[in-house]
Amino acid sequence: MAVAEMSVLTLVAVKDDKNAILDAIFQSGSAQIKSCKEYELAAPCEQVAATDIAQLIERAERAVGTIKAVNKLVDKSEKAEIAEDGFGVTKEEFFKAAESVEELTGVIKAIEDAVARRAEIAQRTAAVKAKILSFMPYAELKAPFSYYQPTKKTVVYLGLIPNEKVAEFCRRFDEENIVYEVIGAYKGETCVVTLAHKKDKNRLDDLISKFSFRKCGFVFDKTAAALLEELESERAALRSSDEKEIEYILGFAKEVKRLKLFADFLAFTKDKAEADGNFADTKRAFVLEAYVPTEFKQKVLDSIAEATKAVVLKFDTVKRDEFAPTLNKNGKAIENFETVTNMYSAPAYGALDPNAVMSFFFSLFMGVIMADVGYGVLMAVGGFLFAKTKREGTSVNRMSKVFAIGGLFAVLFGALFDSWMGYPLLRTLLPSSYGEFYTAHLDQITAYTSIAGIDVPAILMWCLALGTAQMAVGLVLKAVQSFTRGRVLEGVFGGLVWAVALFALIFWVLGMATGNGLMESVGLYVTAGSVILGVVTAGIGEKGFGVVIKSFTSAYGLINYVSDILSYARLYGLMLSGAQIASIFTNTLAIGMLFPLGAGGVVAGVILIIVGNVFNLA
Repeated sequence: MAVAEMSVLTLVAVKDDKNAILDAIFQSGSAQIKSCKEYELAAPCEQVAATDIAQLIERAERAVGTIKAVNKLVDKSEKAEIAEDGFGVTKEEFFKAAESVEELTGVIKAIEDAVARRAEIAQRTAAVKAKILSFMPYAELKAPFSYYQPTKKTVVYLGLIPNEKVAEFCRRFDEENIVYEVIGAYKGETCVVTLAHKKDKNRLDDLISKFSFRKCGFVFDKTAAALLEELESERAALRSSDEKEIEYILGFAKEVKRLKLFADFLAFTKDKAEADGNFADTKRAFVLEAYVPTEFKQKVLDSIAEATKAVVLKFDTVKRDEFAPTLNKNGKAIENFETVTNMYSAPAYGALDPNAVMSFFFSLFMGVIMADVGYGVLMAVGGFLFAKTKREGTSVNRMSKVFAIGGLFAVLFGALFDSWMGYPLLRTLLPSSYGEFYTAHLDQITAYTSIAGIDVPAILMWCLALGTAQMAVGLVLKAVQSFTRGRVLEGVFGGLVWAVALFALIFWVLGMATGNGLMESVGLYVTAGSVILGVVTAGIGEKGFGVVIKSFTSAYGLINYVSDILSYARLYGLMLSGAQIASIFTNTLAIGMLFPLGAGGVVAGVILIIVGNVFNLA
């Protein structure tokens, strides 16, 4: 639970060694360049222009994505083995990637060409499909399209009408004594053909227009069936061509590891190239500055020593009130919660690392909200298993572990509130005295307590107490941070006094709830005294009229404290809603209604419990 101490490395060396030194610093993985002016790409990658590196990285990553995507299109037996992230690589292998620029660029180009060919195949396939759809309504025609053309004395109409108008069409054409034939239907439309003498053309036009008739525009000397057969053959040939392109792309699956390594090396080179700023330099020398965690100084020194001996350097510790990058130092469990903290803001270099305290309350509140043993087990097992599928240290990996740790707390609170996938197991197995105790003190709905003569849910008050405790701990951390900076008065009156007030508030309310007059009196007087002291001393560091203003704003800020405490009522609300939904699915519907219906009811009940609780958990 600490922010690592930082030092600033100042280095002077000859320009001829600049690339080697920058390589060494980046390889150490323990430094952040402060400034850099001019920089040439590393010799092994000279053939790639600096402006093209980002584009080449994107192309390499897209090529890998293409291979993975087409691998999902083939049968399981034909799938290729593709290297996943997290594989080990030596320093020599990493830098050797630069020697394969031309070869791997060729691989990327070949994959891109195959993608372009697949896109063309897809476009042609779409066109063929559109033609097939246009010919399908006429599939049952016995004669070629050219057969249905007007003659010197007759008019012939071939086309489509909506299915729902066919019956009326037949009735009207029979009444008008006009020759017609219904050929066949396809997807909401029916193919019809009509024939009349030219002297009756106007009468036919007027009649057929009433049925949303869509005239056929084809005049091919082939039947629709023959044309469809040709199109299906063409579509099969296109499908075969696409399968060959997929097979061709999958032939590069063995190159995925090298492509990933190549992209990483290019990113490494790009990072160096972008480290531009203000290197002070002469004709033959340059000055470099970098932030280095103090504990890693020797590691950086050893890495630079391997690159060159012609260097002068020194380390200066960065004071806590100065700027420096933040590096948190936490245990394996707590470091997962850094992802949550960093979603808001990483702690400043001179600040106290809040992750240890935050991780406890974050997991605690997640457990309170879920409060079910079954849900907690699913969260813990699922979270840890999912984390194993992701590379160690990634945000998804860490958030999965956060979810899993929260599940462990959910198991504890689930046991406390006797919720096992919504089923009251303990109340069923233990004597009735436990059920009476649970109803009186632990049930989210029936357990009430009296505060100043007002009955409120007991669990709601416990949720507010937990929130108040979290706020108080936050104020203690504020005091500790002030003490480390030498601001003793600020730590005492801006942190500890208000922390005591909040802890005393919990003590006071607990005294009222239990009817303990001593606890209530002590809590009341300590709370009131701490609040008054906090308001009066709020402006202790100010001068003149600022003392009064600061005290006034501090008193007004009490509203914020009340608002913040009440906001923790959402813990109770979320817990209550989840518990009630789980209980409804498990107890009311599944057990209460379906299980008594025999074997079928048991099966339906089990399915309902699984589906309902999965929905609730989600």
